[in-house]
Amino acid sequence: MKLKSLLKESKVWERKFGEPLPTLEDTTKRFKMKQEQEINERPNQDTEKLSKILGKSMNDIYKFVTKYGIEEDDLLDVLDAGSSSQRRRYSMAILAAMKGNRRALRQLDDLLGFL
Repeated sequence: MKLKSLLKESKVWERKFGEPLPTLEDTTKRFKMKQEQEINERPNQDTEKLSKILGKSMNDIYKFVTKYGIEEDDLLDVLDAGSSSQRRRYSMAILAAMKGNRRALRQLDDLLGFL
């Protein structure tokens, strides 16, 4: 990619007269605020529980749940059902589905029955 195309695509030049150029600190603050806002839009205890069980961030779980239209409590129900070996297998299937594994998504569809 050429430098000219990068400069044209960026929104750095869209600013008011006299306004300084954004710094790295400004952009990182804006990015963190955007991430926190996404998480705070849907505060849910189930998301928190899932993030602890699966070892993933709340933001990753929120993106996965919204992408496929799954409710967090349904995933928790799947994880609560069965023995410890089944829970481990279900959590691995959920993690694989979060990475985009189609087989794992089909397995979740079979478990939940509505994807």
